[in-house]
Amino acid sequence: MKNSIVVRRIVACGWIVIAGWALPAAAQLSADWMVTAAASNPGARGTFWRTDLSLHNPHEYDLPVVVQALPSETINDVAPTLNLTLAPWQTMNLWDVLGPDGFDLEGTAAILAYADPALACDPIETCHFLVTSRTYTPDAGGGGEFGLTVPGMGVERGTDWASLAYAAGILNDGGYFRCNVGVASWTAEWTTVRLDIQDAAGYILASEDFDIPPFGHVQRRLGEAVEGGSLVFYLRSGPDNALVFPYATVINQQTGDPSYFSAEASTVGAGVAKRAPGNQSRPDRPASGG
Repeated sequence: MKNSIVVRRIVACGWIVIAGWALPAAAQLSADWMVTAAASNPGARGTFWRTDLSLHNPHEYDLPVVVQALPSETINDVAPTLNLTLAPWQTMNLWDVLGPDGFDLEGTAAILAYADPALACDPIETCHFLVTSRTYTPDAGGGGEFGLTVPGMGVERGTDWASLAYAAGILNDGGYFRCNVGVASWTAEWTTVRLDIQDAAGYILASEDFDIPPFGHVQRRLGEAVEGGSLVFYLRSGPDNALVFPYATVINQQTGDPSYFSAEASTVGAGVAKRAPGNQSRPDRPASGG
């Protein structure tokens, strides 16, 4: 009889063990979240893009949270703020979060969502919750709506001086597909992020720099044609505690359908680190605005 491979899932002491690998059971939740891209603005072909934000409390107690909008191309030392309380096991949906019933902003932005800083959060898991979003157009020229899910990224997934951020399978051929790239910053000072655009064979075709304002958000069209290549983002300047969240979107120019690519941070390939990876301190936050 052939040998069989048995995959065992054991949950004990808050850890999941899968075939010899151990991961924290709460690894996919966080107390501090970045949603890298949100919109309330018109697009091509008569479309209008909007974002719905969803927050879920997995606990049996109330969880006060703060949600802040970071408008694009802006210094956001003071950010528009919503103070909310999630009831036990509640999913709170903020429909059209940048619109008139939410932040009442036009254009694009990133969004921060985090457990109220007044909470002890000891251990940090007591303040964990879930954040996700969907950006879409309700009217795609008579062909029904379309959009894309933009998942929240826990602060632990940000790119710092000890890591690089990678996105693969990027299409930007100037005909069928176009690519937009962006960076959202969870940093109280200016940062510069470099992007290396690689072809499928790994050759760097071009590099671009993004100057990101404090708690800022920048998005622009990718400047180099690439088919099935990769994007590599890394910090070039900024404070020791700089933390950024790069991403890309690829749009089918024939149908308008978009796809979202979060750039995943890793210490693989990183050079000299200005600070040790795995720093678990909670990041700075913008001051609360109206």
